[in-house]
Amino acid sequence: MCLCTVWVDVGGESSVVMQDVAVMTAEEDGYVLIDLFGTRKIVRGSIKALDFVDEHTVLIEGDAPA
Repeated sequence: MCLCTVWVDVGGESSVVMQDVAVMTAEEDGYVLIDLFGTRKIVRGSIKALDFVDEHTVLIEGDAPA
Protein backbone atom coordinates (compact mmCIF):
# COMPACT_ATOMS: atom_id res chain seq x y z
CA MET A 1 0.00 0.00 0.00
CA CYS A 2 1.20 3.49 -0.81
CA LEU A 3 -0.08 5.62 2.04
CA CYS A 4 1.77 8.71 3.15
CA THR A 5 2.69 10.68 6.24
CA VAL A 6 1.82 14.39 6.21
CA TRP A 7 4.08 16.82 8.05
CA VAL A 8 3.45 20.50 8.72
CA ASP A 9 6.21 23.09 8.97
CA VAL A 10 5.26 25.99 11.23
CA GLY A 11 7.95 28.61 11.71
CA GLY A 12 10.76 26.18 10.84
CA GLU A 13 9.53 23.42 13.18
CA SER A 14 8.21 20.31 11.42
CA SER A 15 5.86 17.81 13.06
CA VAL A 16 3.74 14.88 11.91
CA VAL A 17 0.10 15.81 11.35
CA MET A 18 -1.22 12.43 10.23
CA GLN A 19 0.09 9.01 9.23
CA ASP A 20 -1.44 6.48 6.83
CA VAL A 21 -3.08 9.25 4.77
CA ALA A 22 -5.13 7.72 1.97
CA VAL A 23 -6.91 10.83 0.62
CA MET A 24 -5.75 14.45 0.42
CA THR A 25 -8.13 17.02 -1.05
CA ALA A 26 -7.39 20.69 -1.72
CA GLU A 27 -9.66 23.32 -0.22
CA GLU A 28 -9.48 27.07 -0.73
CA ASP A 29 -6.71 27.68 1.83
CA GLY A 30 -5.48 24.22 2.77
CA TYR A 31 -6.11 20.48 2.61
CA VAL A 32 -8.47 17.88 4.03
CA LEU A 33 -6.59 14.73 5.06
CA ILE A 34 -8.34 11.39 5.50
CA ASP A 35 -6.46 8.39 6.85
CA LEU A 36 -6.98 4.70 6.27
CA PHE A 37 -9.53 4.55 9.11
CA GLY A 38 -11.61 7.53 7.95
CA THR A 39 -10.25 10.06 10.44
CA ARG A 40 -10.29 13.59 8.96
CA LYS A 41 -8.06 16.60 9.67
CA ILE A 42 -7.79 19.99 8.02
CA VAL A 43 -4.40 21.61 7.50
CA ARG A 44 -4.08 25.24 6.38
CA GLY A 45 -1.11 26.13 4.21
CA SER A 46 0.59 25.18 0.98
CA ILE A 47 2.57 22.17 -0.17
CA LYS A 48 6.30 22.67 0.27
CA ALA A 49 7.57 19.19 -0.76
CA LEU A 50 6.33 15.77 -1.88
CA ASP A 51 8.19 12.45 -1.77
CA PHE A 52 6.27 9.61 -3.40
CA VAL A 53 9.24 7.25 -3.80
CA ASP A 54 11.40 6.91 -0.69
CA GLU A 55 9.68 8.37 2.36
CA HIS A 56 6.06 8.66 1.12
CA THR A 57 5.71 12.10 2.73
CA VAL A 58 4.00 15.41 2.10
CA LEU A 59 5.37 18.57 3.76
CA ILE A 60 2.94 21.46 4.16
CA GLU A 61 4.14 24.90 5.13
CA GLY A 62 1.52 26.68 7.18
CA ASP A 63 -0.57 26.55 10.32
CA ALA A 64 -1.07 23.85 12.90
CA PRO A 65 -3.88 21.45 11.95
CA ALA A 66 -7.46 22.29 12.82
